[in-house]
Amino acid sequence: MTFSKTNFRKPLLILPVLLAIGFMFATPMILDVAAAPGGNGNGNGNGNGNNNGGNDVTSVPDDALLPDVTPGVPKHLAIHNQQQNEFLRFTNVWANLGPGTLEFEPLFPDPDADEGTTQDAFQNLYDDEGNFGLTDQKIWHDTVSQFIFHETHNHWHINDVGEFAIRAYDPNNPDVPGEIVDEAASIKVGFCITNVFKYDGSESPTSQRIYWDCEVGLQGIQPGWVDQYHQSVEGNEIDITNLSNGIYFLTHTWNPANSFVDADVSNDVAWMKFELTDENDGNGNGNGNNTGNRKIIEIEGFAPECQPDDSTPGICGDINKNS
Repeated sequence: MTFSKTNFRKPLLILPVLLAIGFMFATPMILDVAAAPGGNGNGNGNGNGNNNGGNDVTSVPDDALLPDVTPGVPKHLAIHNQQQNEFLRFTNVWANLGPGTLEFEPLFPDPDADEGTTQDAFQNLYDDEGNFGLTDQKIWHDTVSQFIFHETHNHWHINDVGEFAIRAYDPNNPDVPGEIVDEAASIKVGFCITNVFKYDGSESPTSQRIYWDCEVGLQGIQPGWVDQYHQSVEGNEIDITNLSNGIYFLTHTWNPANSFVDADVSNDVAWMKFELTDENDGNGNGNGNNTGNRKIIEIEGFAPECQPDDSTPGICGDINKNS
């Protein structure tokens, strides 16, 4: 969803609704999180991947419809120069392939609470597709994260939705991202989660969306839909100022803290292989007479659920609604 600098007025009785679940805010952290099959822990014993990363929660019911969220290929990599620093910016998507909805419900404090406080973020599960978005009909409800208010952006965001990292390239193993490089900080990010478009490329009318506005109490991604963040979104960036020229991977990991109930944890990492290089002199001859700025060349992208038959253009990065 597109970043907005709209400042909401805050009537006393509707403050929680108007501020709920804002746009993305990212905090740089040095991390090395790799999603792996079974990595989310705490399955309920029925073999369907019902787990939420070690939280002390009640078992997920067998008849719960689970989301299966997976990242798409990071696209539109570009360098943003600011005050002698370089930031890699990119567009990313989250797609829900599962039969169940991804739904988060906030628990807000008193409207007069300090803006720096946090609120619990609950995940809801349902047993019938027709019940999605109707919290009185949920069959599972437990704390999985937190919403935190960020005064600069004047919004709430949910913690630990994704992680972006610059990882090393090994020519002897060219299709596997290596370790996080020391010269670039990875970021663990929070988002507002909404429906943006259907990942199969079909029509995506607003009338079919349950989660379509960041000014409401619920957020989520319905089955078959994608949430997208364009490279222009504030905070959707990694500092690469000290990164040497060369080939690297930008990796995009869903649920890096293993906090959310998800049907499949084997499809949680996507990437784009890219080259960081000097710009040529504008004549295309690359003779070293560069302009002083660097550029990104996208080499090859991968997402575990990007299909070669053109059935998943939203996951393959071929749809760009947030321009």
